[in-house]
Amino acid sequence: MASSSKPGFFARVGRKLKSDKERRKVENPAKLQKRNSEAPPPYFEYGQQDVNELGEREYSIWSETSTLVGGPRDHTEMLHGLTHQGSFDSLIADSRLATEGPRAQVMDTATLRRLHEASERKKRILKRLPASVCKRVASFLDPADVAHLAMTCRLLLEKLGNEPFDALALRENRHHRIRFLNHMDAQFPSHLLCFPCGTYHRRFMTGSEKLRTDFVNNPIFVCPKATSSVLPRMRLTHGRQLPYYFVQLATRQAVHSRRYGIDPSTLSRKWKDPLSDWSHQSRYMIHDSRLLLRIRSQVFASPKLTPTGERKLLYDPEEYTPFFSVCAHWRDGVLMKVCKCALSHVPSPPESLLDQMKKSPRAAALEARNLMARPDFRAKQCEFCAPARRCPACPTEYLVEVGVAEDPKDPVNRFKHVLVVTRWSDLGDGKSPTASPEWAAINGLKADYDSFSNVGRRAVAGTFESQMSGCIPGQRMISLNPNNKKLGEEGHGWY
Repeated sequence: MASSSKPGFFARVGRKLKSDKERRKVENPAKLQKRNSEAPPPYFEYGQQDVNELGEREYSIWSETSTLVGGPRDHTEMLHGLTHQGSFDSLIADSRLATEGPRAQVMDTATLRRLHEASERKKRILKRLPASVCKRVASFLDPADVAHLAMTCRLLLEKLGNEPFDALALRENRHHRIRFLNHMDAQFPSHLLCFPCGTYHRRFMTGSEKLRTDFVNNPIFVCPKATSSVLPRMRLTHGRQLPYYFVQLATRQAVHSRRYGIDPSTLSRKWKDPLSDWSHQSRYMIHDSRLLLRIRSQVFASPKLTPTGERKLLYDPEEYTPFFSVCAHWRDGVLMKVCKCALSHVPSPPESLLDQMKKSPRAAALEARNLMARPDFRAKQCEFCAPARRCPACPTEYLVEVGVAEDPKDPVNRFKHVLVVTRWSDLGDGKSPTASPEWAAINGLKADYDSFSNVGRRAVAGTFESQMSGCIPGQRMISLNPNNKKLGEEGHGWY
């Protein structure tokens, strides 16, 4: 670098900052004295300069001291710290951010040279490490972490070879391969991870994907295993299903940006079942990077139904599954008993005044006064069917109500009673249909899920309704399976 008689840019900036600091010290000496007079935290009294105000020592893979931070640590972040923490390229990037970012700081040539020397020194330490030692360390890790370790830098890739990636290609390590590919999700905004194939497919309708009833003939990417495998999906209602890749798209937008997925509101639908009188309405939202679902189903209910009439109203006659939306554990609890109990509370419609006058004019006048006293004609539910229910085996909640709705097809009785079944569910974070505990529990793939300990006091229905409508359901929440019996089809209470 050619010498110059004038001071450099960094020297002038440093001299300006120093003069400003001395000027502020002269103008406000009391303020500086008050700030400096504060007692330092007790963690800094014994020379522990690497301990922060929370009593935690910053972790460094090259440090001889052990960390004081308790609890589990991300092994992938630790593995990347082997090289990225001391890489000269990353140090150059940090220096550019320091000079170009919002908190612009000046980094002179001497600082860059010192960082480069530290990076080269750590590279020499890593180069002297025998390959047998690296493979010995890798033997204590699972295949996904070993592959992350091999991808951290060129030196570790040469020492470990291609064996970590060959292990991920094995059939028994398929879930490790999915977990390894999930860490690359932020690098492929125009692709989507296909779980049957275990690879990323390119989206050919980027940002304009739509949930269709016949989604098999309307795919969002070309999958070579579309005809030889079963795409992960969830049953919504009778004849409607939700493919898992729409859960991925909705959560990817919330985690990354709009380029990575779609707005969850575009998944909302309103439809009528062609084989029954049930009508459904679905709505989705994102909360804490997880997709929440609400499906409200209703059907006109006649009073004083027989057991056969109740089954015909509630069940599909071919598969004996409910027309409305349910989770995989609906047979274990008292959900169908609650629906039948609510149907028993549907009041009979009043007789016409003409028919009553034919029987007794005095009874007709009394009935007219009763109608004026209760013009809404509401149904009153009992203590068994009125509360909301939470499935103990998955994050799903139900509410069964009897309301009044208008029937435009009936010119005589315009307003009739309807049975309304509302379901709220937490569909998970969209990372994997088997690794996501919420999705696996809802579809019956996870048997050890406890919704009362995982969901907590704040119900899924309360979280959803507080953000959508501003008010939460007033019913109390009790268990859908109070006796905790898991009989499935062997039980007889569901039918």
